[in-house]
Amino acid sequence: MGNRIDFCLLEEIFEKNMFEEKYFNKNDNVALKILMLLDDFSEGFLVLDTEDQIIFINKKAAEVLALDNDKIIGANLNNIALDQSIIDFVGKARAGSTKIVEEMGDGTLGSWLELEAIFNDEFLGIVIRDIKGRKEAQNEQKNSYESIRNLNTHMQLAREDERASLAREIHDQLGQRLTGFKMEIDYILRKSQNLETFVTEKLRNVINQIDRTIGTVRNISRNLRPGILDDFGLLAALEWQADEFTKTSGIPVFFQYLGEEKKTDNQKVTAIFRVYQESLTNIMRHAKCTHVNVMVNFGAEKIALEVADNGKGFNPEILKNQKSLGVFGMKERIESIGGKFEIESAEGKGTKVKLEMP
Repeated sequence: MGNRIDFCLLEEIFEKNMFEEKYFNKNDNVALKILMLLDDFSEGFLVLDTEDQIIFINKKAAEVLALDNDKIIGANLNNIALDQSIIDFVGKARAGSTKIVEEMGDGTLGSWLELEAIFNDEFLGIVIRDIKGRKEAQNEQKNSYESIRNLNTHMQLAREDERASLAREIHDQLGQRLTGFKMEIDYILRKSQNLETFVTEKLRNVINQIDRTIGTVRNISRNLRPGILDDFGLLAALEWQADEFTKTSGIPVFFQYLGEEKKTDNQKVTAIFRVYQESLTNIMRHAKCTHVNVMVNFGAEKIALEVADNGKGFNPEILKNQKSLGVFGMKERIESIGGKFEIESAEGKGTKVKLEMP
């Protein structure tokens, strides 16, 4: 089939009212050339007069709409068995003052169409494009994206399960053994009266090192999966993480909450907590702020969390131009389980991370 519709040509034809019978008839050589040209387009095209009578339809439009282009000339569009969405489009086009473009399908159309209108006071032209291929490509892309998102969600769940298991093993096994070593050495010190001062000091140093190692083990275990999240819930874990952030960074966190925490799906609780952790980590690395405000709202239908700093901020446009995998990961984690994620910032005006989870 021929080329796509040339809108410059159509606008010129419409401007000169060349669809009027005195200009546009098969006895006119110029008109015949225009007819042949319009008929050769790979896109459908039909023309209606002010009464919605079809005065021209090319081969492609007749094929797409399953009409006989020789018998349909002069028929009223409203009396033809066409999908209602096409009739509605004509009504919108006549009511508008500029060109409109609209997609429609599947329904009784059997495919996806894109309609575009061009008109003047006398005639309404409709370009009809079969966009089934485009829609299939879009659906394939969407399905691929959903598959990747589902795989990512599954991997996150598996990772969280593994971290929780590892945290328990470290806390229970390694922590208990270190505590046992400490108790044995302490027993030796209490029961042995004749140890040299040198030996006593060395054993006490070993006890101090064991204490520090136990503290390190507990920190590793909490970082892998804070037990407080499973034992006491989201609110307690968020408050604990705020205290840990202040201890590490020296930046005060003003923590507030509204409502009453309810039992929530573990996957959603984990996602909120991990994004919260990542937000505080980003503040510590980049914000250069003097304080952080955290607000948690346990509503009837959703949980809302805001983490705001008064730091240097940034232009949000850079998130589109750079590989901001951290921010993208937070957004994807929340949205993959039905939540909403947003970052508000401006240079010199701090940054606010906002999320909602149903």
